[in-house]
Amino acid sequence: MPSAYFRQVPESFRMDHIKAVSAIKDANMDMHLNLQSHLPDGRSVLTFIRPGTQPGLLLKMVKELPYKHVDQNYLPLSRVQVFSSEDESMSLNMFVYGEEAAGTFDVEVTGARILQYAKDLMEGEYEGSVDGRHPKPSPLFERENLLNYLNKCSESYITRSDPRRFLCQMQLFDGISGTEGTRVAVEESYLDGNDEQFWVDIAVANSLPQVALEQASRLLFLHKFDVQRCHLDTVSDGENGNVTHLRLLVTPIDHGVATKEFFSRLKRELRRSKWLDPSTMDLVFERYPWLGVRRGEIITAFCSLMHPIMAKVSPLAYSKVNILETITKKRYIDHAALIANLFLDKFDPEKLINGEEFVKRKEDLIKAIDSDVEDTTASELLYKMIDIVEHTLRTNIYLYDRYSLGLRLDPRVMVSEGEGERELPYGVLFAHGRRFNAYHVRFRDISRGGMRLVTPSSPEQYALESAHHYDECYGLAFAQQLKNKDIPEGGSKAVNLINVHGLSDVGKNFVMRKSVKAFTDTILDLVVDTEETREKVVDYLGKKEILYLGPDEQVRP
Repeated sequence: MPSAYFRQVPESFRMDHIKAVSAIKDANMDMHLNLQSHLPDGRSVLTFIRPGTQPGLLLKMVKELPYKHVDQNYLPLSRVQVFSSEDESMSLNMFVYGEEAAGTFDVEVTGARILQYAKDLMEGEYEGSVDGRHPKPSPLFERENLLNYLNKCSESYITRSDPRRFLCQMQLFDGISGTEGTRVAVEESYLDGNDEQFWVDIAVANSLPQVALEQASRLLFLHKFDVQRCHLDTVSDGENGNVTHLRLLVTPIDHGVATKEFFSRLKRELRRSKWLDPSTMDLVFERYPWLGVRRGEIITAFCSLMHPIMAKVSPLAYSKVNILETITKKRYIDHAALIANLFLDKFDPEKLINGEEFVKRKEDLIKAIDSDVEDTTASELLYKMIDIVEHTLRTNIYLYDRYSLGLRLDPRVMVSEGEGERELPYGVLFAHGRRFNAYHVRFRDISRGGMRLVTPSSPEQYALESAHHYDECYGLAFAQQLKNKDIPEGGSKAVNLINVHGLSDVGKNFVMRKSVKAFTDTILDLVVDTEETREKVVDYLGKKEILYLGPDEQVRP
């Protein structure tokens, strides 16, 4: 076993592991063991011992873990330790469930090594070090700030952390504290014999630890990395919740040299994984990895956006399930990917396409669909996707820390074929995120209205609500408009449709709060004027917008 195993695993657990492995060896059985034990403070420890170190083994184990967040008896995953034997004959993974009690130890004593390292760092002892791996001196590492952070950490996290690693993770924590964001750092491993290994550090705010671990493991496996070692810890972020720290030692499966551009994409997708809808993750992680996260997210967003439009034409042919299944069929996915490319290029701030080029590419796509797609249902959906690209005026697709995919739409795109005449809204916003889709409709430039949450109890009810989603938002906004006809403010409304099927009461509340935060943040992405939005948001609307949005049904502090 690696030296880290002997440093970080208590002797009593190591003895249990030796006894179990010896018994299996003596019986000449496969190395396939599940052990359950308890720490002195009552927390549960599950140990999985498996033969070999084949790629994807950690992901498989995480999927088999108990205490899912949808269960009523859910326990939080508070620590993970993943080890592989040096001869690659065995994997040993430990998962600790239950929250570790805080404030029961002296942080100055427990964290003495970390405090001393930070003191030396601030005094310049590591300045100009050969490997350049030490963090730069920062006010963040001053003694008082460091003690405040240590008080948020568990005793086991402090005692088993390398001081340099601890400060690097503290920097990631500081970057997302008080937010819902994610930070990622990658560095080469400097251990002997690890020429092609990398440490991937991930800090995720307010994510269920088990979900964060599964998403990171899945994405690394998708990019052909094998996880050799892994550590998971959680740190309190006060009233904002908590931050999950993941540190994974990975190696390329094909032993290729990973480029800077490759890691840049990996970091971006790791940041996005927290906010991806399950339909998007299935599309880009399981079915078509070549799509990439951005294109996959665009495709699933367009499918959700099309449902209330196309369902008026034919509720059966254009059901929510049929739309997604049709667009993502193997024979049509290439067309959908090219439409997503057109969307990305239209809003790419670094290589804007002009109007003539856009029209030519749009016409080429239509010709290709006419030529290759015989199924009328599929062709109509693909045409509508092109229509959405043309009628999108703003998007946050290129923002660094977005929580969902947001579109500022020309309201004409929401008109269904054969629909009777009715007043066209002034503006429509749409957001597609993890377990939710949301509309904001307003009838004047300056309008006021609230956000309501819709949480259907079954998949069938969810599909029904999805078909009427836009019309419900339109109707509520129009009713508010009629109420406000004698005052300067117009009427508006936001309706956030959230998929809570299969969740416990705790999980439902968690997802609802996340959906409100994500939708609100996405609206801000599309309307506020900041240095980042000026740089990353291409604006075809040509004017600033101001929205007044308050709470409505099911929205509580």
